[in-house]
Amino acid sequence: MASTDPAFDLPALRARDDAAWTVFQQAWFRRIYFYVKRHVADHQTAEDLAQEVFLGALRGIDGYDPAFTPEQFLFGIARNRVVDHLRRQRSARVAPATGGDPDASSAWLDVVVDDDAPRPDAAVVRDEDEARRRQAMAEILRAFVGELWEAGEFDKLMVLEFLFVLGGRNKDAAERFGIADEKHVAGIKFRAVERLRGMARQRDPNHSLFRGLWGPGVR
Repeated sequence: MASTDPAFDLPALRARDDAAWTVFQQAWFRRIYFYVKRHVADHQTAEDLAQEVFLGALRGIDGYDPAFTPEQFLFGIARNRVVDHLRRQRSARVAPATGGDPDASSAWLDVVVDDDAPRPDAAVVRDEDEARRRQAMAEILRAFVGELWEAGEFDKLMVLEFLFVLGGRNKDAAERFGIADEKHVAGIKFRAVERLRGMARQRDPNHSLFRGLWGPGVR
């Protein structure tokens, strides 16, 4: 059964086309991440495991059976990664303490990681993603304001507050703060947006949060 998922271009994926893999990962990363996060509490560990899922997909794409959907393909790999991670954790906790076989009671894994458990739907992913985005944005803005504050750039802070928080226009900012050239205000805004973009890329290297943010439409 051929996949109808537009992000799943099997010939291109099998050809290891970078663009096709980028589209595929962007389309599925959030759902995979939130599936993993249900079983792994640590955010960074969950992100690392989600990345491993796509590395596993890359290695296994030549053997992909079209009888299965891309969802079944990815979540099957995700389940295996989570099970392996939990087994390693259990082994580290149980084996040294008891000297026994940590896999002897491994039936708990089948309860913790259930193939039939409902996977995060789009609405849940959007809500949780929005919460993560807001938290990350707050941290980025706090760091950016801290940079300007430590540098003594108080005039720039006031200009940016007027532009971004109050929604003021460049022309009004120039008049309000005694800036002779409106283009100077535009330069302050441009440099601020570029710095924020850079901080966002550092904070979100996988583009799971800020994809499309601060694009060409920024005024």
